[in-house]
Amino acid sequence: MRTSVMILSFLAAAGISTAGADEIRRISLDGKEGLAAPVSEMGKDGIERINKVVEPGLELFPCKDVKSKGTVLVCPGGGYYILAINHEGRDIAKMLNGFGYDVAVLLYHVNAGDRTRDMALEEAKKGFSLLQKKGGDFGFNTKRIGVMGFSAGGHLAARLANEVGKGTSADFMILIYPAYLEKDGKLLDDVIPPAVPCFVYAAADDKHSTSSNAFSAYCKDNKIKCDFTMAENGGHGFGIKIPLPKGVSDWPEKLKSFLGTL
Repeated sequence: MRTSVMILSFLAAAGISTAGADEIRRISLDGKEGLAAPVSEMGKDGIERINKVVEPGLELFPCKDVKSKGTVLVCPGGGYYILAINHEGRDIAKMLNGFGYDVAVLLYHVNAGDRTRDMALEEAKKGFSLLQKKGGDFGFNTKRIGVMGFSAGGHLAARLANEVGKGTSADFMILIYPAYLEKDGKLLDDVIPPAVPCFVYAAADDKHSTSSNAFSAYCKDNKIKCDFTMAENGGHGFGIKIPLPKGVSDWPEKLKSFLGTL
């Protein structure tokens, strides 16, 4: 079977179907219902971009067809300038639903100048705390809560895990081609992970691959469980695009296997 057909079959089995923005349950970071959908634009490259988040919040994707094993807070990437909301957000949520996890996609401020990264971190912390305290009210299984991020969202997820690790830690971490985690090959202090299982996946021909290498090396040196894959090629920003680049087409299946070990 050709790789592209295999990927399509996998995604169908995982339960991916693009939901219209108006059909999604959306809450503010203080738990209020009815948060308006942010304006987005679909590019010719098939990436749906949110260029401005007026009010941060969570998009909720509870499991419907399988029993939930826990919850994942997903941080889409976009260099802190946009949110790549479909292939690093909503479609990922549908895939994780198929794996048996409730999902909240974080809508955080982007393109807000020098304050952007710190604003995003505070919003991520509020979103994570909301899931811990009231996730059950939204129909989520909060017995186990993990964080996941792509590119800049991977940086945000790592900072979040570092911050909450000082109190009630995330139960696991998932970083897909994370960016901005290192300097001169050394992991930055504000993204040092708590001692929880980690999954890291990137491609060697990604200019940000040094972040994944530094993170995994830290985990190895400090005896933190880290399922790490550095694919030979695949570039940056592939998310769950259809079709996935051949070199990285195995990442969803590898993630499913990792989650099965938790």
